Amino acid sequence: MNKRIALVVTLLLMVGVIPAAASKVDFSSMVGQTVTLTVLPYSSGENNSSFYVGLTKGYLNGNPDDWFYMFCNDASDEINVPITYGVTVVGLELGPATNHLGLTLDLLRQQATLGLGFGTAPSGNAALDSQINELIWDYTGGTYAWDSSMTAMNAAMMASYQDRDYSGSFLLDPVSGLQSFMPVDNSAPEVPTMTLIGSSLVAISLLGRKRLQQRLVH
Repeated sequence: MNKRIALVVTLLLMVGVIPAAASKVDFSSMVGQTVTLTVLPYSSGENNSSFYVGLTKGYLNGNPDDWFYMFCNDASDEINVPITYGVTVVGLELGPATNHLGLTLDLLRQQATLGLGFGTAPSGNAALDSQINELIWDYTGGTYAWDSSMTAMNAAMMASYQDRDYSGSFLLDPVSGLQSFMPVDNSAPEVPTMTLIGSSLVAISLLGRKRLQQRLVH
């Protein structure tokens, strides 16, 4: 494949224009059911100096072939990974009756929308992932200081979360008081998608211009 075409494809994959492979797990068919969740060690090993942040792998009912990425939305409970425990699958489209965190449907939807910033695979950007996770954890007892980037991300979420389709958003609510997680929503665009698309197109344009200049020089 031409290197320039490969670069374009890579950038489009990064920003979600070409969808990432969706999870094989049909969470919608499990809403209301209690299943076992296995939480694996964090994929990127990122942390905010105290806790792991970003996406990690999980799988249900002892089936490691059907793994998926998810993020922790719970600052009030701690776990050591790997670990397996019972969770109830809660859909955020119609809303849960209760959840162990005591969060309203509106607040869970806000967390889920912030979680779109993680993307659909580990980013390797510990600084950004720390900011996103700290915003999410502030809903459940976190007391993190916000910088200007976090304030901007939160404002963008607040301006958009009420208009989202939550048919692909779920909460894995523990039945044993351990941590809760939200699987990544492969049906939704990431929060920074449009910004990243613009940056990617500029980068591609500059790359093409630089190569043209090099040809003219030589």
